[in-house]
Amino acid sequence: MTSKDVYLELAEMVNQNDAVGLPATPAMLKVLRLQFTPEEARLAVQVGLTGGTLGELSAKTGIEKAKLQEMLKTMAYKGTVWIDPEKEDPVYRVVGSTAPGLIETGIWGNIRFPYDVELGKALHEAIFDLAREKLSKLGFPYAPVFANPWALPEDALPSENLAETLRQQDFISVSFCPCRLSHWLADPGNHCQHLLETCIHYGDGGRWCVEHGQARRISADEAVELLRKCSLDGLVHSIDMNGFICNCCADCCVNFRAHLELGAKALIPSPFMPQIDRDECNACGFCADACPVGAMKVDDFAEPDSDLCIGCGVCVPRCDVQAIKLIRRVPA
Repeated sequence: MTSKDVYLELAEMVNQNDAVGLPATPAMLKVLRLQFTPEEARLAVQVGLTGGTLGELSAKTGIEKAKLQEMLKTMAYKGTVWIDPEKEDPVYRVVGSTAPGLIETGIWGNIRFPYDVELGKALHEAIFDLAREKLSKLGFPYAPVFANPWALPEDALPSENLAETLRQQDFISVSFCPCRLSHWLADPGNHCQHLLETCIHYGDGGRWCVEHGQARRISADEAVELLRKCSLDGLVHSIDMNGFICNCCADCCVNFRAHLELGAKALIPSPFMPQIDRDECNACGFCADACPVGAMKVDDFAEPDSDLCIGCGVCVPRCDVQAIKLIRRVPA
């Protein structure tokens, strides 16, 4: 079996067992070739996305336990194998497409391996392939948006406030946004200028990332402060899936590219939207410039389009005259 064949087989395995899957495009196959040696790719096909304990996988693959464990640990450091954190007899499994998956894990830890620059360049193209071939064809919105915690109205629930979610965690880590970092590597000088180290992980997801060199641990206070900085930087809080929180820009991030460039309506709006005090609004247009989805229109005063607005609250801190506040969205 050739290397190309095993990488196609690996992509097919993920597609058969993952809710989103991977696009078997040239860019994605290059990502797989860079992240997996041929031997690792063959092993990954055997281990699969459900995996098993070391004893189970040794019996399945015919590989002696010590050698198999070393191979799987190496793959975990490369971001391709999940190992249950802090378990005496952990389950080992191949990561899937996303949250966490091969679209993210390769460069979460920045540039660590000799192939990482080339990986980032390929990943930038593969991210759009994922948006086009997979995400835009799901047929439903899948990425929840969370409003800026510092703009929430008084009736917001704790579950609607990501800052409160983070304050309750005992283990949190942060890594580099794969969407933005890959764009920086692939197209120097033509990328956005937003913060890079913005992917937040908590619980077992955070432990796995730190243990395998893909993130650094931060305190709950540091995580909340990072969330605040992301809000001020115009980034949109999203996902909070499996302990993974994204802070997305409209320029690079896969869900926004599916939503804006491919018309997939990928984003699930938050339960809130901006309300404008027309007496205070001076029609400066800063809120419209900040809106990542073009939902704010400005004439004599600013006015949000409720059909386009995703309720991120990015506009609120951009208003110098404090004419914008978030209110709970009225159900259609």
